[in-house]
Amino acid sequence: MHITVQLRRTEGRDPLYDHNFLLGSAVYHLLQEHSDEVSDVLHDSPYRSAYVLSEIHRVTGKPNESWFRVGTSNEAVAKNIEKALVPGTQMNIGKTVFRITGILMEEPVVRPGEYVTLSPILLLDKKTGKSLVYDSNNYQKILEEGINAQIKNNLKTKGEVRLLHIEPQGVRRRTIRERIVLAQKARLLLDGPEDELRFLVNHGIGRSPSLGFGMVVGTKPWQRPFRRIKDAAVGYLTMPIGGPP
Repeated sequence: MHITVQLRRTEGRDPLYDHNFLLGSAVYHLLQEHSDEVSDVLHDSPYRSAYVLSEIHRVTGKPNESWFRVGTSNEAVAKNIEKALVPGTQMNIGKTVFRITGILMEEPVVRPGEYVTLSPILLLDKKTGKSLVYDSNNYQKILEEGINAQIKNNLKTKGEVRLLHIEPQGVRRRTIRERIVLAQKARLLLDGPEDELRFLVNHGIGRSPSLGFGMVVGTKPWQRPFRRIKDAAVGYLTMPIGGPP
């Protein structure tokens, strides 16, 4: 389930470029106020948050209007969002004040194909804790392994998602509790079972999804027919004839 929250700015300037943590904190506190079981509802797994956030996106041609999106497969969280993020509610994101003007709830279309980040993907080196981005050694391999580790931890099944191609779209410098991290915006070509892709769409890729990192949405499916090709590193893959779109 994806919930798009429409906003109108009523006080202050546009939110800071580095607003992910501020948005995550604002959303969490609103959900907390409307949930008697916040610790159980908003953290339904020891491995992740129960939801993922996009960044704030401006509406073209309307400088005071913007939107962000929440993804979840947790019914309790979805109901909580309906209670907490209602039209008329005030949101304070840093020094900027917004009023919620509407929400739209929908089931995103999920299928193998191209996905784009609505918030940048945060990966950290397990040994050093440093941020990993596209220029890091073996980034694509590490990202695919991380995706399937998330699936294994949460769906209790061997992850079978393949990251066939990644097109970097810029690195974002963000602050989390006074710590500077780097996160990657990108287009991804993903193949795998629908339930596993849906998990990624509803819960994000990488670290700190509830702080505005790792939300992805599908942009276009592959066009059939498909063919099977053999890759020396990962075995057989499903690809559209002619290669990735």
